[in-house]
Amino acid sequence: MRIPLFLFAILFCIVAAPMASPEGDEAVNLVASKPLPEQTGTDTVLHEYYLPQEGPYEYENSPDMVHLSWWKWSQETNSDWPDDDALSRLGELGLEDDTRSLYNERQGDNLSLEEGLLLGRENSLSQQPLSLSGTIDIVSNELNQWSLRFPVEMTPEVNLSDNTVLYFFVTEDLATDHHGRQTTHLVRDMKPEIGFSNKQGNVTQTVWEIPSEHLLAAGIDLESDPYGWHITLAFFGEVEGDDTNRLLAMYHTSLPTRWENSSAGHFALPLFLLIFASVLASGAVNSALKRERGMPKLNAEWVEGKLPVAQFLFRSGDKNVTLKSCETERPWQIKGGFKSKRIAPHSDFKFTLRFKEKHEVDCQISLGLEVEELGSWTQYLRLSTPNIHPTFKEQNVETYEQEQ
Repeated sequence: MRIPLFLFAILFCIVAAPMASPEGDEAVNLVASKPLPEQTGTDTVLHEYYLPQEGPYEYENSPDMVHLSWWKWSQETNSDWPDDDALSRLGELGLEDDTRSLYNERQGDNLSLEEGLLLGRENSLSQQPLSLSGTIDIVSNELNQWSLRFPVEMTPEVNLSDNTVLYFFVTEDLATDHHGRQTTHLVRDMKPEIGFSNKQGNVTQTVWEIPSEHLLAAGIDLESDPYGWHITLAFFGEVEGDDTNRLLAMYHTSLPTRWENSSAGHFALPLFLLIFASVLASGAVNSALKRERGMPKLNAEWVEGKLPVAQFLFRSGDKNVTLKSCETERPWQIKGGFKSKRIAPHSDFKFTLRFKEKHEVDCQISLGLEVEELGSWTQYLRLSTPNIHPTFKEQNVETYEQEQ
């Protein structure tokens, strides 16, 4: 069989194309990337909570706050949670060891969240004094060591004090130490940064970095455990004419993953292989297309309410499908049962799942399917927690696994 010349041309272009790397560094490969989020509003308060040695390790959350949990008892309790940054943070702020809560760096022990919000907002500016744009990149080097990079452009809108500091806080959404303690928003790593201009209108173009050894020492392995991490960029300092240290600006978002950063370039080689296989083995390709047309699709979105409710739209392919079961991974739990449903080809079926309570980890759902002529399958879905992404709409990761 003669192979068309254009297929060889495509293959040559794919093989000859150099791997893209940030900032022209050919020894660094881009793993995942996302734009920096919008700056949080001036009403959003940074709540820093120092966990007590004996617990409890869970506390009430507020959507108007970005929460950081600090742990300073590793030496006393032989815990594998890091405590060096917690102790360093207390020392930098000149606080006592018994400090419990900070709201925009103002001490507020034994306050309710509502009182803490008021205290923190009293220490906020009415206008945002700086702008920051760029990306959050996960990169790997020639040794396959993963690190965080932040290629950014920063512009102060007013003159800032020379003691203005940017803090990077890397937090784990749900952390468990080897004693079984659990807490949310645990600060795994803190890194200060002062490499930027503080003068009004001066543009700083730079690349900030949290190196791999910094992350691994804090228990952050983004390669083997890519989900459940957040990054907070918090600027503290003073504006010209003011002598009060404040939270100047804050950016808070989840770390990027490969799932949300797929581009056409990632699919160039698989696309060529699919075309090449269609020429050499059209029968195998037709079989794959038959399965593709027969497999159903699933979209989901959170419905606002006191309890978490997810609404699903199940769309069948060109085969009869039987929805046999629906389960969630802990800590999420479905409220009520799930009934089997047979769905005709090219049909839509809507259903709703109610959950017993919200959690700070992503909701993972598995659906047991029986697809006519294609056998039994399990469809897996990952929904971002509504606490973290309150505007979530039809964003999910779905995969299939055939049952033996």
